[in-house]
Amino acid sequence: MAFNPVKIRQYGEPKEVVARLFEEAGGVPKVMEILDLSRTRVYALADPDSSNEISYTRVAALTGTGATAAAQHLSALAGGLFVPVEKADETDWLALAGEASQRNAKNISAIMESLSETVRSPGEIDAKEARDILKILDEQLGVLAMQRAKLAAIAAGDADGISPAATATVNEHDS
Repeated sequence: MAFNPVKIRQYGEPKEVVARLFEEAGGVPKVMEILDLSRTRVYALADPDSSNEISYTRVAALTGTGATAAAQHLSALAGGLFVPVEKADETDWLALAGEASQRNAKNISAIMESLSETVRSPGEIDAKEARDILKILDEQLGVLAMQRAKLAAIAAGDADGISPAATATVNEHDS
């Protein structure tokens, strides 16, 4: 059976997580190099019609590249939320937090509206819609958790990893 990169993979299913992990790790050619596997073997690991499974050791190797799909999925299975610690030095975290918060509020409001019976929504969703909503909500929760971690660091006086402009802005508000 040949790998079809456009086969439908349901969000949150193991083969979909593996496909995202491969994409985040740099794509199939990079995964082939990291795992020292042929293209056919790599494709089979993400093919929903294949019984081939990826080992934990290989997942760990790909996660070591900065790919977070597996960590996010395992965290959700354990009832938690994975929040990567970003190491960007030149990011204006306060501006990013403000913009992301506005987008998050709108998206989460739309998600909650779709789950409630309203004039525009019957309040009933099927499994596919639930997976689509989960994908969006997981992304939004991740961004919110990162914002909270950065703001907590600022509140604690730890300005490591925060741009000088953001630190100056924080310091101006403190005086």
